[in-house]
Amino acid sequence: MLSKEKKLQICDNITNSDVFKKAPKSSALLKYLVKSTLAGNYLKEDIIDLEFFGEKDNLNNSSPRIRVNIYNLRKKIDNYYETEGANATWRLCIDKGQYSVSFEKQDLRKTKFRNVRLKQILPYILLLLVSLFYIISNSKSKPPKLWGSYFKSDKKKSILVIADFFGMQGKTVTGRHGWVRDYSINSSEEYYELIEDKPELKETIQPAHYHFTTSMGAEATHYISKLFYNHNFDFDVRFTSNTSVVDLKKWNLIFVGPFLNKDKFISLFNDFNPYFKLEGEKLLLERHPKLKDTIFTTYFKGEDRDFSIVSRFKGPNKNECFLFFSNHDIGVKATVEHFTNKDSLDVFNKKYMSEKENFTALYEVNGKERTNLGLKNIMVVPF
Repeated sequence: MLSKEKKLQICDNITNSDVFKKAPKSSALLKYLVKSTLAGNYLKEDIIDLEFFGEKDNLNNSSPRIRVNIYNLRKKIDNYYETEGANATWRLCIDKGQYSVSFEKQDLRKTKFRNVRLKQILPYILLLLVSLFYIISNSKSKPPKLWGSYFKSDKKKSILVIADFFGMQGKTVTGRHGWVRDYSINSSEEYYELIEDKPELKETIQPAHYHFTTSMGAEATHYISKLFYNHNFDFDVRFTSNTSVVDLKKWNLIFVGPFLNKDKFISLFNDFNPYFKLEGEKLLLERHPKLKDTIFTTYFKGEDRDFSIVSRFKGPNKNECFLFFSNHDIGVKATVEHFTNKDSLDVFNKKYMSEKENFTALYEVNGKERTNLGLKNIMVVPF
């Protein structure tokens, strides 16, 4: 049983603490409540209002001021016992709905545990959470099966090759001077072969000082960049005009371009694809053990439909080759987006790639103003 002096001492310990140093009103109110309780006085709102606050006009009315001050006092007492008074044997209490004080013996085992948890364990918990967030945000997710070999640190560097177009400058069909494109002439060498065959053109057209490319290159770079970034890998970007035959053997390749460019990537496709060959505007399917030989026309009239080929195979030195062809921009745009999307890749892998690593897929792409609006699967041939 606590003596009166001990109870007053507990009150003094609380009011002299750091929690109460800058709260003179709360300190005075606590001392008043303790002395009144020890004196056996009956405490209620109007009495406290009169005796402590000196208010005579609210004797018959309930004053919210009393409830607010008592609420704040309880909060400060709780704060004291969570900090400086955590190891105190006795706890001063003001129960809700009551104004007299009481004293309860604390369970120091729980108090010490609570104190350790708040003051010592919490910083470690916060550090753990920050570390977990960092690890999760920087961890590599498992790469899609079709792209897995591009994200192995012991493999070759990857390059994205974007088709650019050789052109000539000279007199155009309008009779003015401008940039001219001939699908059958894709290099300076082929230009000079033309001039040798038709010398009269030498004064009319000359090789242009620059090449050009279309928006398929920009959009393909965007989607490939997102894929590689998500797996913390880099790749280089080049144009076909500055890509050599040695590069075709040395690096893992991703190519985006049209059929009609007749560049080295058409030859790469024809040489290392076991069942398909590109010949001008035709795609030949031949020698497949289960499929009938077929000739596909790669050209659709108008610009709202496009024929697209996606092919993944091993190159000259067992390097990875992922090729995207189409006539217009929308074919390559649609297929690159499709084959860099996780959900689309999951469906494709489950449906076609359970037993094989490589494939050639044919698509019809529908669009408007060179914007992809739909992708239709024509054929997928795994190998």
